[in-house]
Amino acid sequence: MSKVRIKKLRIKLLTFFRLGLINIVIVLVYRVLKRIGYYRYRLLIGLPLEGSLYSDEAMLTDKSVLLYYFLYHKMEVSSPPDWFVNPWSGSRYENVSCHWSDIPDFVPELGDIKTVWEASRFDWLPKMAWAYQQGDTESLKRLEFWLRDWAIRNPVNGGINWKCGQEASLRCLNLLVGALAINRVFEDPPHPAFLKLLYIHLQRIVPTVYYAMAQDNNHGISEAATLFIVGHYLSKNGNREQIEQGSKWARKGRYRLENRVAHLILADGSFSMHSVTYHRSILDVLSLTELMRSRLKISEFSDTYYSRAKLAVKWFYGMMDIQSGDAPNLGSNDGTHLFNLDGTPYRDFRPSLQLASALFLKRAIWVEEVTHPLLDLFSIDLNNLAPLKATSSKLFSEGGFARINHEAGFAMLRLPVYSFRPSHADALHLDVWYNGVNWIRDAGSYSYNVDDTSLEYFPGTESHSTVCFDGHDQMPRLGRFLFGAWLKPDVLEFDAQKGYVKSGYTDYLGSHHTRELRRAANGWRVVDDLGGFKKEAVIRWRLAPEKWLLDGQALSCDSVKLEINTEIAVVLKLTEQFESRYYLQKKLIPVLEVICHQPGRVVTHIQLA
Repeated sequence: MSKVRIKKLRIKLLTFFRLGLINIVIVLVYRVLKRIGYYRYRLLIGLPLEGSLYSDEAMLTDKSVLLYYFLYHKMEVSSPPDWFVNPWSGSRYENVSCHWSDIPDFVPELGDIKTVWEASRFDWLPKMAWAYQQGDTESLKRLEFWLRDWAIRNPVNGGINWKCGQEASLRCLNLLVGALAINRVFEDPPHPAFLKLLYIHLQRIVPTVYYAMAQDNNHGISEAATLFIVGHYLSKNGNREQIEQGSKWARKGRYRLENRVAHLILADGSFSMHSVTYHRSILDVLSLTELMRSRLKISEFSDTYYSRAKLAVKWFYGMMDIQSGDAPNLGSNDGTHLFNLDGTPYRDFRPSLQLASALFLKRAIWVEEVTHPLLDLFSIDLNNLAPLKATSSKLFSEGGFARINHEAGFAMLRLPVYSFRPSHADALHLDVWYNGVNWIRDAGSYSYNVDDTSLEYFPGTESHSTVCFDGHDQMPRLGRFLFGAWLKPDVLEFDAQKGYVKSGYTDYLGSHHTRELRRAANGWRVVDDLGGFKKEAVIRWRLAPEKWLLDGQALSCDSVKLEINTEIAVVLKLTEQFESRYYLQKKLIPVLEVICHQPGRVVTHIQLA
């Protein structure tokens, strides 16, 4: 066996060890059970569900409506929507006689499966319910009509919309939030069909929740929270069978939720997925869980649970530009914004922060008109809360992030620290924010199932504001969502008072990069030390979409100037490359490339007007 093959095998074995041998065994068991048809017999395809869910009155009030897919793409769809179509391609996958376990994870003729799942996640449901709560009586009729149509066309366990336990759990939570908004949870007795719909969702989730746990991501949290919340709700409102099973599922949900929060939220508040959007998702789920726990008069969680939840809120605050409400475009982004009843813009993270801060920190961010509809539904008055102090410069050493504040802005450095599976090769990426604008930025993730070029580009090193050696990623790819040879820091220094952070790494091919970020009077000073590469190293600065002018060793626009100083020969190029700030959206932005053909030091002065 050649040295190259031995090295690759070693990387794979070490990566599998980092993933956790128990997790790998669980995933293998799940796949084997699917292959032998276990779930077809454990979870039989049921009959279509009929009956009133929220209201006895259902009416088709329009032939088509506008739906926002992934909180960005405005789509004109039929009313009710086609629950089996990819609106981008028009391709359909309706076979509801096919058990969900027999449907492959990737269906080439369908394209991105998330485009089909999006309508069946029911994000539209809380919005319609909120509109009804605000006085639009037609919204309830439309909502009821759509739900009945979905229940008839999607018999339990039949077809593509039952394939994912995570999607089933979020659909379940949206059903509950919708009922909250129209006062069908606590004030009025629920319809039997509504309870039945919740019940069959939990029946779908329970047998595969162990698989969700093994992913070490948001799936385990959302599925456990659903078992806990909805299980308790059924135990207080259901029939005899639902009461008995609901109580059992609620206990299981509590145990698993406690486990996931303690394991996946680190001691500095970082979440396992290294992503601001996924961090928002788990905070939204934890917030709803706490609201329902309190309203249903259920005993509190453990001290560890609340301690980690508080830390997660503080991390979220530490990543945010409070002026704009936006945050660094870090890691994976699947377009999720849960319980967004009032249609807040997707990249405004402040309402979720306001909700979580009020519940777990007992503090409020005092930004004009920033609230969350769930605070209103549960009668939580922000005026009774003390203000949340401004976030400070801070090192998140376990998750791998460093924030340094500056006047009217901040910088965030992504450290080469990966406690869990990295989704992006983004070590030493730098984000710079000034006056609410993300001047130096990340490219995002675009989609989880598109062309190979996009799948390689967006998670790869090239799409981040960092250094790329010889055109290869910082970590080798072992699969669609898996990198190997996880990086670790060669050095890590941080001084909040001086506004200074330094870190570096050596990759699996021997290339090494050390980046020092220092706050300056009028901006930032970035020092990059590069070495160990064969042909070239390219520093990329991904820029805000402004009019930039390259003049010698300086690049400037009206508000920001980048000046490159170095003793080695470099070539500067102003190019255009893609970024994605929303799921399935991309556009070209300016990118400054600093191309080096020999080892050495490159100093970048970032001047803010």
